[in-house]
Parts: sequence; C-alpha cells; structure tokens
Amino acid sequence: MSAAAKHSQAMFFRARAGEKVTNPVLQRALKKAKPLFVGKRAKGVAALAEDGLDFEALRSTAENIRNRVLADLDVWLEIFEERATARGAEVLWARDGEEASRLVVEIAQRHGVTKATKSKSMLSEEAHLNAALEAAGVRPVETDLGEYIVQLAGEAPSHIIAPAVHKTIEEIEALFAKEHGRPAVPRTSDDIPAMTREAREVLRQHFLTAEMGITGANFLIAETGTAALVTNEGNGRMVTTLPRIHVVVTGIEKILPTLEDFATLMRVLPRSATGQSISNYVSLLTGTRAPAETEGPEKTIFILVDNGRAKLLGSAYQDMLRCIRCGACMNHCPVYFSLGGHAYGWVYPGPMGSVLTPLYTGIENALDLPHASTGCNQCGSVCPVRIPLPKLMHRLREDQLELGLRPQRERWAFRLWGWLARQPRLYRWLVRRAAGYLRWLADDSGRIRILGLAPGWTVGRDLPAPAGKTFHELYAARKRH
Repeated sequence: MSAAAKHSQAMFFRARAGEKVTNPVLQRALKKAKPLFVGKRAKGVAALAEDGLDFEALRSTAENIRNRVLADLDVWLEIFEERATARGAEVLWARDGEEASRLVVEIAQRHGVTKATKSKSMLSEEAHLNAALEAAGVRPVETDLGEYIVQLAGEAPSHIIAPAVHKTIEEIEALFAKEHGRPAVPRTSDDIPAMTREAREVLRQHFLTAEMGITGANFLIAETGTAALVTNEGNGRMVTTLPRIHVVVTGIEKILPTLEDFATLMRVLPRSATGQSISNYVSLLTGTRAPAETEGPEKTIFILVDNGRAKLLGSAYQDMLRCIRCGACMNHCPVYFSLGGHAYGWVYPGPMGSVLTPLYTGIENALDLPHASTGCNQCGSVCPVRIPLPKLMHRLREDQLELGLRPQRERWAFRLWGWLARQPRLYRWLVRRAAGYLRWLADDSGRIRILGLAPGWTVGRDLPAPAGKTFHELYAARKRH
C-alpha cells in the first residue's frame, strides 16, 4: 500500500456519501455556495469577451502550454533547479509525501524552528505535513482563513480554494469563541467582517513569531527559478517575507517554461476559480533576501514532490497532470454539491479527486470514486486546461473491470448487457417489454418508488417512468411517414 493510501478514506465513499447527503447543516451550506461559484465564473468569462478576448482560445493555449511542459518535464525541472540555485535557493526532491514531510522536519530541526506559519498548500495535505511537524515538536499554524477554520475544527479542507465552504457561520462562531477564549454570541452574515478581523488579529501574532514559513506554489517558472503564489488574502506574503526560512512544498508538475506562459495561465486560473480577472495577491518569489533588501527570507528551500505524478507521464492519464487546481470542476459538479468534499475521503474532492485519488493512492483503494459522476461533462466543459475528466473516470472504470476489482455480479451484468447489445432484434424486444414493465410499476404521479430488480436506484430518488414508445419505435414510425 502506498504512503498516500494509508491516509486515504476514499474506500468508504458510499458510507460517507449516505451520511453527508442527509446532513441538513451541510446541505444548507452547500446550497448557498454553489450559485456563487458558478455565477462568478460566468461573469468573469463574459468580462473577457467584453474586452475582445476569446476564453475558448485561451483555454486551448493554456492546454498547449501544459502539454509542452509534460512532454519534456525532466528538462524543465532541471532548468528550474539550475536557475533557482543560481538565485540562492536550495532545491530538494521527494519521492512521496512521507519523504517531503521528513525533509521539512529536518529543516525545522536544523534551524531551531518551534513554530511554522503556513499558507494554503494541497501538497502539504497530501504529505500530512502538519501531523509530522507536531510530532517533531513544531507548531504549524494555518493562516489562510478557511484553512485556519478547518484546523481549529480538526478537519481536512472540503474544497481546494474554499476549505471551509461546508461550515456555517454558527459553526465558525463556536470555533472562534472556544479558541479565542470568549463567550459565543449570535452571528449573521453582517458579522463576517468582524469575525475576519478577529482571526486576523490572532494570526498577526503568529506571523510575527514564526521562524519558518511554508507554502505551496501555484506554478514554478523555469526560466527564472521562481515560485508563483496566487492568493486572495495577505497571509501568503506574510508567510513568505517575515520568517527567516521559506519552504516551498509543491508537485513536480507545477512547472511553466516562462513568465509569458505564466501570464497566459493567469488569464484563466482566477476566472475559473473565483471569477476574478486577477487574484488580490500575485507573488513571484525568487531566491533569498539580498544584502541591501529589507524583507524576504534568509533561506529559501524548494521541495519538489513526485508522490505518484511521474508514473502518469506517458500513460493514458497524463492529461490529469495539466490540472492547475482551480476548483472549477467541483464548483460545477452536481455530485460534489450534493455531498461536499469530505465524502471523497482524501485531499482532492469532486471530479478531479475522482481521478487523482485512485491514481495517487491506488485504484483498489478508491473503487467508488470513478463512479461518483453523472457523466454530464460539466466538469470537462469548464476545465481551463481542457482535461477530459469524464473520459478519464470512464477509463478508470474499465481498468477496474480488467483487474477484476468490481463485484462479480456487476461484471456478469455488463457481460450480459454487452451480449444483448450485439443482438439487435432481441435487444429491442426486451427494451419494449422493460418499458412496459416500468410503466406498470409507476404510481399515479408517473414515478417509480420501488424498483425491485435494482432497489439502489430508488432508495434515494424517484425514478420517472418511460413516457411512451421506445426510441426505435418512434424512429420506425417516423420513417413510415
């Protein structure tokens, strides 16, 4: 079992999904969030058109940039290491999350670090870095507001750009009251600025006293040896400029060749994530503080992590390495917004997680995730780098069947269906009889409440009965006329 698989709970997706879909507090939070994500992206894309720019053309360009990197990933990584080292940074390599955590702990111990402030990093979630730091006596403090909230709750993020999207104001107030040592008070949306200020005042003390800052990187720019950090909160800059040590922990696939390529990706990333034309803070971090400079770290260390990425190169799943972690796929996914992120059981939820989790933790450890899809392709249609997510989920399902990982009854059912599909006359005859049977099962409202042959379909939903004749019957009637 891989190191990532040890920490994954993706194999319990069905049980988690059943729990989340019936949680009224979670459902209320998700219902409020989805229209905001979808609406803001739509406005951001429309604004591009008003400026005379074609978003679909930008998507194609972004896709080509990411493909160019993946075609020669080793070369671009070597260029990045050379340029970053020339600017005074140190570049380390980690095979997996456990090695990445070990390297960070060694750096902290070598420099006498007792507290590390962190800006949001999904790779550090993959590596379970906070637990490793705590075990070594180093206090990690999440400083992204959403990450701070879920850290107080002892939870993992449920969304990659809005970690606490599943939390209500009442839940956050209870966490703040307990952590900040004050009585809880009634809160409404009008109190959000005050609650944000309260968190800011608490975190400011951690910024000023931490010896090490830890971030991820949205992109690594090869030509300059630069880490690009894109945030909507000032915490990213506080983490990278105030502590004397800055550690960047990120995946090997985050490379971009040039600053010009970065500028292109920045036209699609914020719009896809939050609908903004550009995020509030875009930081380009290169090297260490020069003698004449007054801010920045004395030491910058990049830890470039594989953790299952290299094996995807040249495989049927290489397209997944184009992902720029914008969250658009989950923002538009009906399954994600029915369950929330925690149902998926690992770091990455939604359609991206339904592909990445099986690939990184082992297909046998996430059997249900490739099936957590309606096949509607909303995810693929909004992905800024055109990752064919439904196609990749379908390929994972095929792999499961080929490896004998699906239940025997399911495998026999597919074989039977495949045989019937090759017998057109028999297939059409059976479809007509099945349609009639389903109409017979329906109640007066035209809904099937209990489907005896496949009860799972109607446990949590009503199934509409067939409206009338089958497609082939309608087509034959049309040809006659």
